[in-house]
Amino acid sequence: MSMMKEKVQMTQPLLYSKFNKVFHDNMLSHAYIIQGNNVEEEVFALFLCQGLFCESLDSDGSPCGHCRSCLRIEQDEHADIAKIEPDGQTIKVDQIRQIKSFFTSSGVESRRKVLLVLESEKMTVQSANSLLKFIEEPDGEVYIFFLTNNAMSLLPTIQSRCQLILLKQLAKDHLKQEILTLDQPLAHVDLLVELTNSVQEATDLANDEWFNDTRDLLSRWLEYFEKNDTRAFLFVQQYLIKHAQDKTQQRQLLDILVAMMRIKMRKQINTQFSNGIDYVRMIMNATQAKQKLASNVSFQNTCEQLALRIMTSH
Repeated sequence: MSMMKEKVQMTQPLLYSKFNKVFHDNMLSHAYIIQGNNVEEEVFALFLCQGLFCESLDSDGSPCGHCRSCLRIEQDEHADIAKIEPDGQTIKVDQIRQIKSFFTSSGVESRRKVLLVLESEKMTVQSANSLLKFIEEPDGEVYIFFLTNNAMSLLPTIQSRCQLILLKQLAKDHLKQEILTLDQPLAHVDLLVELTNSVQEATDLANDEWFNDTRDLLSRWLEYFEKNDTRAFLFVQQYLIKHAQDKTQQRQLLDILVAMMRIKMRKQINTQFSNGIDYVRMIMNATQAKQKLASNVSFQNTCEQLALRIMTSH
């Protein structure tokens, strides 16, 4: 069994069974919106491609995973599958114009053609409208899969002309078992599980230097909170401001902080051990801090106010 097929069968069992029947009956629609978490939807889209191009479907209708077409898709080398992804912050209309020749030319390896639009929520109105013709009047066996983490952000005209596939998030306990195979320190695994929804996301995060430095800094900050140490207030200016230099990093830092607090709260509940620290209140204060940052309160003021609130609530 191919890795792609095995992964879909394991993480999306209901959709796996449903689409095997679709493949068997040759009833795949020409346009789908696949909503996932920016990682799993591409795997599922390529599974659909295998179902379309497979030269010898298995008896249950699933792609065989080992024919020439299935292997070329697994290796991202199939000539009749094209991908569009954002150029900078958006998918531009010029990118769509460039791909139109792909639709109108003959297939290289088969009569079918598939376009994957990655992060399709980033299409401009013009680029989305430019694709409408191909959805409304598909020329031969042309298929378009819109991959997104937010189907509702696509134009209503796109939504109404596509079938929606909602991918089920990987169960956290199963995700934890998968992450444990990455040879990560046990103390870090829970945080990766809390912050991600796929093994690929967890792998990327575990290898991110800024994330690892942030985790270590926040561990120290939390320790000051737990000890009611006044250094928690000074820590903001000494370390956090220098470390999180833009809005994205500042939001991520507070997200990681809340995740670490949740882990400590659950551990406190599960072990029935009270160290006298009210993690629920901590989480409430940190969540309010995230809202302040979103309202354009400066990062330094946000963090200093958070430290003050936590220290005075002991």
